Amino acid sequence: MNTDAPSAPPLFTAVGALVAFLLQLMLAPNIAILDAVPNFILGFVILNAMRCNTVRSTLLGFLLGLLYDLMAQGPLGILSFVGALVGYSTSSLGRDLVSQAWPVRAFALLLAAFVGELLHAALLALLGYDPDFLLSLGMRVVPGALYLGVFGLVTFLLMHLVEERSRKNPGALKGKFD
Repeated sequence: MNTDAPSAPPLFTAVGALVAFLLQLMLAPNIAILDAVPNFILGFVILNAMRCNTVRSTLLGFLLGLLYDLMAQGPLGILSFVGALVGYSTSSLGRDLVSQAWPVRAFALLLAAFVGELLHAALLALLGYDPDFLLSLGMRVVPGALYLGVFGLVTFLLMHLVEERSRKNPGALKGKFD
């Protein structure tokens, strides 16, 4: 494991989780295209997992997934299982991926998003909540993974700009009272 990779502070996880939850609650239903709704919660779990340890990532995936399951009209615990699994597996590989080039990180993000959406759809189909898995694959899984990819790339860009700014001027992001 690459120990030189930067780790996200707990404040990043807490604030990011709140923002992802609010985006999922307020924005996601309003920007749906056909049946594809962006899953900001799963997207943040993936981004956080690329920057944090496996315990924090797994716990965050479980808790945010449980909140999503409480909001959604489906079986309780499906996205919490998917979030915990994706958070754990991505964080196991994520720290090494953070130190790689942009295309590698973008591919890892897209792959994790696709696997998470695919696993979520497969579990819903197995439990009988989604009768047509192939239609769900084409109408929800692939567009949902692309939504998460765009969300992740924009977030990667913002995080890169903040890191570059703080590297050039270490005190630039500190407040008066720090």
